[in-house]
Amino acid sequence: MIKKVLIGVVLWMVCFSVDAKQSLNVLFVNPSVPGEPFWQRVQGITEAAADQFDIRLDVIYGEGNRIIQLAELKKYLSYRATPDYVILINYPGGAEESLKLLEKYGINHITLEETISGPERQAIGNPKEHYKYWLGEVHHDNDQAGYDLAKKLYQQAKTNGHETIYPIAINGHYGTESDIRSNGAKRFFDEVGVVVQQTVYAGWSKEQALDKTKKLLHRYPKTNLIWCASDLMAMGAITAAASSASQIVFGGFDWLSDTFELIEHNEMQASVGGHFMMGAWALISVYDHYYGHPFWKDNTELAFDLTVITKENLADYYWIKSAKNWQSIDYKAMSLRGKPKEQYHFSPELLRKSLQK
Repeated sequence: MIKKVLIGVVLWMVCFSVDAKQSLNVLFVNPSVPGEPFWQRVQGITEAAADQFDIRLDVIYGEGNRIIQLAELKKYLSYRATPDYVILINYPGGAEESLKLLEKYGINHITLEETISGPERQAIGNPKEHYKYWLGEVHHDNDQAGYDLAKKLYQQAKTNGHETIYPIAINGHYGTESDIRSNGAKRFFDEVGVVVQQTVYAGWSKEQALDKTKKLLHRYPKTNLIWCASDLMAMGAITAAASSASQIVFGGFDWLSDTFELIEHNEMQASVGGHFMMGAWALISVYDHYYGHPFWKDNTELAFDLTVITKENLADYYWIKSAKNWQSIDYKAMSLRGKPKEQYHFSPELLRKSLQK
C-alpha cells in the first residue's frame, strides 16, 4: 500500500513538473507607444503567437525614448515576478545599461534588429561576449532592404518614362537602422550612376516628412523619386507632393495597413516588409530554447530576409493588413521543438505558406 502511494506521489510530482515547465513567462518591450502602427502590429502578432504556445506574455512600452524604456524595465523587474525571457530593442545610447540590468537579474534575453553600431557596439560586444544572458539578435539586413527598395523605385521611375532619375531620401533618426537602410539605397544609386539630391531626417514622423518634403520639392523641382525609411514618412511625402506636376514614385518600409491600399491605387509604388514578424519569431526561438533546442547555444544571431511588395505581388500579402488574420498563422509549424538538428528559415514567404495551410 505504501509503495503504491509513493508511486502515485512520484507520478504526481512528474506531472506537476511538466505542467510547471509549460508556464513560460516572457516580457516583450515595445519600444514605442501604444497604438503606433508598426509596433502595434509587431506586438499584436507576438501576442497571437504567445496564445498558440500558451505563453504568458507581458508588455511594457519604451515610448520612443531610451531613458523611459530603461526606467520602465527597471520598474517592471523591481515589482513583478522575474520573467523567463525578455525580448527588446537596444536603444542607441542606452544599450549598455539595459544589458547590464538584465545581466544583474540573470534573465535570458533576445534583442531585435541590429540597432547598435560604432563605438557603442564595440563597448557591448556581440551576444554572449560580455553578457552571458544576451542569447542573440533577431534581425534582417537593413542595407540590402534599402538597396532593394531603391532598385524597385528606380525601375518604376524608368517604366514611367523618366530618362534621368532625381531622387531624395527621407530618413528616420540619425545613427539608427534608418542610416543603414539609406546607405543601401545610396549603394544602389551609386551603381547606376544616380546622385541622391539630398537626404534629410524626419524622426519617423509623418508630419515632419510632410513638412520637409514640401521644402525639398521647392528646392529640387525635378524630383521624381522619393525613397523613405518608413511607410509613415512616405505617406507624409505623398501628401506633400499632391500638388506637384511631376510623376513621382514613392516607397517605404513596414507594410502598414494603409500601404496596401496606396499601392493598390498606385499612390505608392513599393514597400519593404516582413519584419513585423520579428517579435513572434524571437518568441518562437525562446520557446524552443526553453525546451532544449541548441540554436541559441550555437548561434548569436537569427537573420531573415525582407520582401518588397509592389502592385505585381500585392495579392500574395494583402491578408496581413487585417488583424483578424494574425491568429490564422500556424506559429507552431515554425517551432523547432523536438528537432535539435534543424535550423530556422524565417521569411515572409514562409509566412505566406503558413497561412495557406
